[in-house]
Amino acid sequence: MFALTLLILAQSGGPTCITVDGTRVCGYDCKSVGGEARCAQTPAGVCETGGGTTIVCFDPPVWLSRVMSIPKPKCVWRGAKGACGYDCKTQGDSVGCAQTPRGRCITAYDRVACADPPAVAYGVHGDSPPSPTCLAREGLVACGYACLSSGPELSCAETPWGVCAVLGSKVQCFDPDEQVICAGGKDTPKPTCKTFGDRIGCGYGCVDRGGVIACAATPAGKCDDFMAGAPACFDPPVRGGSEQCLSVLGAR
Repeated sequence: MFALTLLILAQSGGPTCITVDGTRVCGYDCKSVGGEARCAQTPAGVCETGGGTTIVCFDPPVWLSRVMSIPKPKCVWRGAKGACGYDCKTQGDSVGCAQTPRGRCITAYDRVACADPPAVAYGVHGDSPPSPTCLAREGLVACGYACLSSGPELSCAETPWGVCAVLGSKVQCFDPDEQVICAGGKDTPKPTCKTFGDRIGCGYGCVDRGGVIACAATPAGKCDDFMAGAPACFDPPVRGGSEQCLSVLGAR
């Protein structure tokens, strides 16, 4: 009966087990090579052998199943070095893959750089969040959203709702908190940035007084520069959000 149960699990795409050199491992898409055995930990995961002696395994984030039917990841190899995921690239001796289907990879300066939309972007947009972009300059690479460069600095926001600002050779970025994004959804107001002297401040309702820039962290927040001295800001509690978004954040 036990053997029949294992057979049924294997035929139904359930987890399996393999033994190599007396060591038994269990999971999904199990592979063995050169005395090593490894398995993916989820049904959407993959394992692949390359270079004759190496196994790489990859599992998409578990929360991704809350918003989409997860596409099967792919693997790439450069010699004995491998990587699995999405939008995989190779460059020189480097290999790299994004961790989610809407992630993106670029090749620059003999290496691979990858970035993914954050979980909250999938929570708001479902299976089609905006993909990040990358900047490459003078040997540096930065990936994300609203990317800017100035002098030796490259920087990107981490979410589609983020902003970046330049002042001289300085780049500063700001993203609303994921609870703010989840509550506001696609209509979450974009923050703004304010400059004063050699300072940058980003957020909501930014004010400057006495050489200090202050910004609220939420769209409903308020900053007051009425009295003398440094301005003061207040943010009320953030509540709400779609069931999908809250589910994604809770499953990480």
